[in-house]
Amino acid sequence: MLLSRLFCCACILLFGMFSYGQKIRKTIALDTDWLTIMDQKDSARYGGFHRLSFKTDKDWRKVNVPHNWDGYEGYRRLLHGNLHGYSWYRKTFSLKQQRNKNRFYLFFEGVGSYATVWLNGIRVGYHAGGRTTFTLDVTDAIKLDGGPNLLAVRADHPAHIMDLPWVDGGCSTERGFSEGSQPMGIFRPVSLLIKNEVSITPFGEHYWNDETVDHKKAVVHQVVEVSNKSQVNKDLELITEVLDQKGKLIVRSTSKDQIKGNAIKEIRLKDLVFSNPQLWSVTSPYLYRIKIKLKIGRQIIDEIETPYGIRAVRWSKGLKPSGDPRLLVNGAPVFINGIAEYEHKFGQSHAFEKEEIDSRIKQIRALGFNSFRDAHQPHNLRYQQAWDQHGILLWTQLAAHIWFDTPAFRANFKRLLTDWVRERRNSPSVILWGLENESTLPEDFARECTALIRKLDPTASIQRLVTTCNGGSGTDWDVPQNWTGTYGGDQKTYGDDLKKQQLVGEYGAWRSLGMHAEPPYLPNENNYNEERFADILQTKVRLAESVKDSAVGHYLWLWNSHDNPGRIQGGEGNREIDRIGPVNYKGLLTPWGEPTDAYYMYLSHYGKKEQPMVYIAMHSWPNRWLTPGIKDNIRVFSNCDEVELFNDLGSLSLGKKQHPGFGQHINFDSVKVNYNVLYAEGRNAGKVVSRDTIILQNFPESPHFAALQQQSKILKPDQGYHYIYRVNCGGDTYIDEYGGYWQADQPYRPMLAWGSRSWADKFNGMSTNFASQRIISDPIKGTKDWPLFQTFRYGLDNLGYQFDLPNGDYFVELYFAEPWYGKFSSGKGDRVFDIAINGQVVEHQFDIYKNAGFQRALKKSYPIKVMNGKIVINFPRIYAGQAVIQAIAIASKENRKTLSLDQKHYNLELGNQDIKLHSWLDIGSCLKREGITETTFFSLPSSLFGSDYFELDSNRTYRLHFKEPTNVFLLGSNQPDDFEQTKDSVQLNTGKYLAVFRKVLQAGEELSITTKTQGEILVFQQQSGMLPVYDLKEVKNYKAYQSSWRDGVSEIEFAGQKRVAFNKNEGYIGWQFQVGAADVYALSIKYHNPFKEARRGYYEILDKDKHVLVPKTTIQLEPTRVGKWNYINTDTKTMINAGTYFVKLYSSDLEGVIIDNLEVK
Repeated sequence: MLLSRLFCCACILLFGMFSYGQKIRKTIALDTDWLTIMDQKDSARYGGFHRLSFKTDKDWRKVNVPHNWDGYEGYRRLLHGNLHGYSWYRKTFSLKQQRNKNRFYLFFEGVGSYATVWLNGIRVGYHAGGRTTFTLDVTDAIKLDGGPNLLAVRADHPAHIMDLPWVDGGCSTERGFSEGSQPMGIFRPVSLLIKNEVSITPFGEHYWNDETVDHKKAVVHQVVEVSNKSQVNKDLELITEVLDQKGKLIVRSTSKDQIKGNAIKEIRLKDLVFSNPQLWSVTSPYLYRIKIKLKIGRQIIDEIETPYGIRAVRWSKGLKPSGDPRLLVNGAPVFINGIAEYEHKFGQSHAFEKEEIDSRIKQIRALGFNSFRDAHQPHNLRYQQAWDQHGILLWTQLAAHIWFDTPAFRANFKRLLTDWVRERRNSPSVILWGLENESTLPEDFARECTALIRKLDPTASIQRLVTTCNGGSGTDWDVPQNWTGTYGGDQKTYGDDLKKQQLVGEYGAWRSLGMHAEPPYLPNENNYNEERFADILQTKVRLAESVKDSAVGHYLWLWNSHDNPGRIQGGEGNREIDRIGPVNYKGLLTPWGEPTDAYYMYLSHYGKKEQPMVYIAMHSWPNRWLTPGIKDNIRVFSNCDEVELFNDLGSLSLGKKQHPGFGQHINFDSVKVNYNVLYAEGRNAGKVVSRDTIILQNFPESPHFAALQQQSKILKPDQGYHYIYRVNCGGDTYIDEYGGYWQADQPYRPMLAWGSRSWADKFNGMSTNFASQRIISDPIKGTKDWPLFQTFRYGLDNLGYQFDLPNGDYFVELYFAEPWYGKFSSGKGDRVFDIAINGQVVEHQFDIYKNAGFQRALKKSYPIKVMNGKIVINFPRIYAGQAVIQAIAIASKENRKTLSLDQKHYNLELGNQDIKLHSWLDIGSCLKREGITETTFFSLPSSLFGSDYFELDSNRTYRLHFKEPTNVFLLGSNQPDDFEQTKDSVQLNTGKYLAVFRKVLQAGEELSITTKTQGEILVFQQQSGMLPVYDLKEVKNYKAYQSSWRDGVSEIEFAGQKRVAFNKNEGYIGWQFQVGAADVYALSIKYHNPFKEARRGYYEILDKDKHVLVPKTTIQLEPTRVGKWNYINTDTKTMINAGTYFVKLYSSDLEGVIIDNLEVK
């Protein structure tokens, strides 16, 4: 609806001057060519920026909106790493327009969190909020003579916001205080609206029908809010016209009224009576077009068109319960198969381009979800328009468990709630108003809000229930969650649970991408493998469908894993280099958009039958088996009638299986797997309609394996060119079928003259390779050289490569293959980005799938003239997904040499030592080749992925100098001096196990190591520069009541357990703790402060001899809500060796504060 309102008369504004004819209302997009800058602390730093005379400098960044300054900050494994501060935005535009009786408005769809707006130096408005829209009248400030207008916005996003319902989850010592981060900046579109001085207000048209409508008759009520900005009274005629989808007029009404000067008036119009209406439903989402025309005399002065769907929704709860436990839409039961989604994306949370939203909507629909839950704040209104169009039921949500007992919070909450309802109440898709998830609102305030929603929406509590979820009272329904199998209980009881609970607001499970395990998959285990994840979800899907005649439905948590500041989760991936955090890692997709196996499980059960699919659930598990033999539990997800599995391409059948029915996968057991190909055919009525292939590591080639390796000239060198650089992006060195040598990817360093850049380079001390490289094991069409296209780098505008070269003419070749999107249906639009070389966009809205399809090699070539001594390749704008690149080659017709010096590695100084170095260690990585025999890595601990490595010669001394802070690992059987035992091991494809020993080196440190035996391996990596992954580290808890080193505290019973409480203001409690390995350790002290004001203390950390490691540090213990705990979070500040240490907590005024324990990770 919003888009129809905004863009039915839209004109796109670029730099320059525009003049317009006599349209009734006009909308001009103001999304491009902004300049912006930010400061984390000084709100006055760019004073005067709103004046035209203000001069920006090179530090101001040119951006388009949507834009969010808080890009990657929250993914660095910090409890509170998200960005806070102040941002300034400037944009100029010109307008040639007669003023006449027009008014001019700026329409902002979202600015986080406090927006102050100036136009031409005049302050025109202020808004506190972020997730709802606001409109400002700028008539008195705008220039219409064709001269420049300066639009200036300051977006303030300080820490510890306490007067809004949308706050960053890290801004509290209470874990789980809030859900997710919040945007900083202009994170949704901006436009200029031109309309008459008498006009319909923003979201001022309101339509609704009651629950009695049917296929014979419907009465639609209508109210319109009109603003008269003139000083005189106006006589109005309001004409409503209803058009069907063919544009035919079917209903018309006329009403007359009067509005006073300088007033806003809500006018009740005549009802619209439909005979034999087309009803809106999930299977047939029919939308009428309702136009309201506002006339004064004979002139139409304003007009708005709104899509509207007529439907009747009934619930078993609310003011008019139906008596039926099911959800009824137009009298027919609808079982909700819902999905929850955060507007979070790795590197670009909240600031979604239209293409990103379109892609997500397309994928959600492809998986068959029929309902959507805003998690946990109001989404971009483009989602809502799509749900109306496609028949997806919407549970819209205002906030997540936030409450501050202040007048300002109450007032802002109700003001923003009003905006939220007005923006959405015309949508037929909306069936639930979600007040808060896990609500902390007092019951009396929740009742106030429920009453306000009912006033704004007459269908509320009848057709649209007002809800909280998993905690809260004062609404129509506190919808429960069900985490059986994850947080206690057993998923096998889910059917009975759902019959009792009727609607489940969240079900799901933890998972870690690329972590795999054999069955059994038991409830409530801490092994978060993908198989267990899919098993829990599939069990619940199956059991839910079995009771759908007795229940409303359920919502899967979660579409894509989302950033979760204030929490401690960091296990998004099995590989350490993927472990961004804190992240709620329960998504069907990762924050960077990679699907899990469970994604295909849902596709097999709910995807369209006319889009057949068969998926072997082992694509990221090619190292499942070390040797051929009898294998069990080969899972296949399919919507086909029959699946046949082969151990070769179309031959060596392992058996046929009929589909076992909804909610069950096809399982192959006791099959003999001898070769490296597993190939599946899905059949309907005996005809092959879908295929899938995976390649197993460590197995002999299948008889027809060569048929998979397609002949291609894509890597054939162009005649007449000399290749200066060939780079395997995200991969090791490689020699292609034409003998071309591809260098391993490396970070850019000036002394190396070439390399990659990533988002991590923005943060001092972080490893540049972190969370920007992935690998697949699938066959690549259109080439024999799969390894070159199976590894890749991904990212947004920070991803890039630089090559230092003499000025002259060059030829740049970029290589791509779509790794994830479009396997069973079109992937068009799921990954769209610009490509730039030396600042010039050479591909606009480039779509790999559109150009080449799924997992097919693609080459793009560009002649480039170098004039500044370098070639820079980057991706300045990403519209959907992440940019990816698999390989780069640079050639010249002249036989030029590279500018790189003798140094060959960014971290390790090799000198004259003969070392065969490999990079980007992963499962299946090659250690060495001897004839046709290849030694590879079969299994790896998480910490070693992405490392550099080489095999050590026996009886040799190596002197290795590292320029970066580095973790060095020795893989062998004997522990070297000064190395620590990690308790991890590596297995090679020969079956040999190697223990993993570690030594931590500072920048510039040298390592001398002498080998005695053959077969040892040295592995090294730049330190990540981040804290450990909290929830995956070993945890030790030290209870306060068990400490004997204390004074001024008493043992008490609190919340059913023994704790200690300070009984005077001059006391202390100390803990002795032990660690077994050198590391930085995270320390958390769990406390409950029952007072309304903060209390103070201080702590120190001592070594075993009571020498001070961390001196006395003042801390503030914030008030704790009833039934909750807060945490003091710190760490040892530096790496400490194995041994005994002490933490001592002192009281300043902590009398009455309760202490539970010290947690060491």
